[in-house]
Amino acid sequence: MRLRKPANQSTALKPDYNSGLARSFALCRETELSRIRAVHDNAEALAWRIRLIEQAEYSIDAQYYSWHLDTSGLVLIDRLIAAADRGVRVRILLDDIHTFGLDRQIATLNRHKNIELRLFNPFTYRSRFKLIRILELLFKLSRLNHRMHNKLLVIDNLVAIIGGRNIGDEYLGLHRSLTFRDLDLMITGACVAALSESFDLYWSHRLSYTIHKLIALRPGAKDLAHLRGQIQKRLEPEPPLLKQSLNLVDNLCAGEHSDDLLPVSARVDVLYDAPEFDYSTGKPTVNTLYRSSQQTQEQLIIVSAYFVPDERLLGTMQQLIDHGVCIKLYTNSLESIDVTVAFSGYQRYRQRLLNMGVELYELRNQSSAAGATDSRNVLHTKCIVYDRCWVYVGTLNLDPRSAKLNTEIGLLINSQALATHINRRIQQDQHTFWQLQYDAENRMQWHHDSHLQHHQPSRGIAQTISNWLFSLLPIKRHL
Repeated sequence: MRLRKPANQSTALKPDYNSGLARSFALCRETELSRIRAVHDNAEALAWRIRLIEQAEYSIDAQYYSWHLDTSGLVLIDRLIAAADRGVRVRILLDDIHTFGLDRQIATLNRHKNIELRLFNPFTYRSRFKLIRILELLFKLSRLNHRMHNKLLVIDNLVAIIGGRNIGDEYLGLHRSLTFRDLDLMITGACVAALSESFDLYWSHRLSYTIHKLIALRPGAKDLAHLRGQIQKRLEPEPPLLKQSLNLVDNLCAGEHSDDLLPVSARVDVLYDAPEFDYSTGKPTVNTLYRSSQQTQEQLIIVSAYFVPDERLLGTMQQLIDHGVCIKLYTNSLESIDVTVAFSGYQRYRQRLLNMGVELYELRNQSSAAGATDSRNVLHTKCIVYDRCWVYVGTLNLDPRSAKLNTEIGLLINSQALATHINRRIQQDQHTFWQLQYDAENRMQWHHDSHLQHHQPSRGIAQTISNWLFSLLPIKRHL
């Protein structure tokens, strides 16, 4: 099957500042600033997505790298269908890397007259056999290794949620044993139009394919009704954690003024990559963050789930330290990380980072440290704080994949209030990290409160061996 360019393009709708959503957030037409709420808690992140979708009157644009069909994913699909039933236009753009086996559900959801889905840079062969997909990935790696890592939700072109979270229980507070610690920003004001423009750019791009052009299945009205029934059955009874999440946001909305819901007012720059780019010239997003780093005078705080630096980044960090800048780096340990191969790329730079003078922190697996084995914490945040006055929050990790292979999106915000808030949150969470240091005998040690160890924390011998094997492979550019 030959992939063809999609047709029937659509664009973001003009915002209505007289709508219920606009009134609930006290939005006005003329403002050069944006208002922001940092969303750290996973349950709160899910609840805000639900409540915003429920308040939508005109349009919902959702762009995600991964969307699981677990409880949180189905809850959001259920709310999206309900929004479409009341006449809201729903556009969903998903990267195709995690959609294996979901063609029937995707085609059925696309059957709704007010819902349209597209898949970014899709696999050509829609086989039910995973081996076929793996083989296509291997034989067409140069094309299929380019993925859309963006995560964005825009409601009525008035309110947006952007950050590192995919759609899935581990990101949104409903997973029983796995918690991905992340950061979203809920935002209104001047930058929302730019975020909608970024969505439109991807939506209309030649790499975004309509479902009718891609999937041969043609579900009917009965199939859509059956899908609705399946979702309702899966969601009954309502999970207690979901009920707690919704009560949390309801209480926030009822008990706080709109200025308290969105406490930060600031100038915001929207940074996003083109759907296709020539990585040899450097991505504008990455170059902008480098320039911001080079202008840092006192302190640079980096929170990156995956950290695999190149020589340009290492050189910049060395120059900053030579000029007296304090650099703190927070990332995953071997015991906390979800992608062991990514850790193997990072660990080879730890000694060099410590020798430079970087303060290095790795997330502890708190449950394991407490003697439990049935739950795990993973750092998934992508955030940089420059001199306590500029903040980057988005999808970009400091690794080769983000720098040269994937598309990314984020916000660069000039706000001492937001920088102070995030710094304070990092300090509050510092006890959940190991600090790496050298002892008197020049051995690397992991230090936490009164506990000290010289062996690398891991989840067991199997992970330790796989990490060692991955470290032998020449795969840095793919990490």
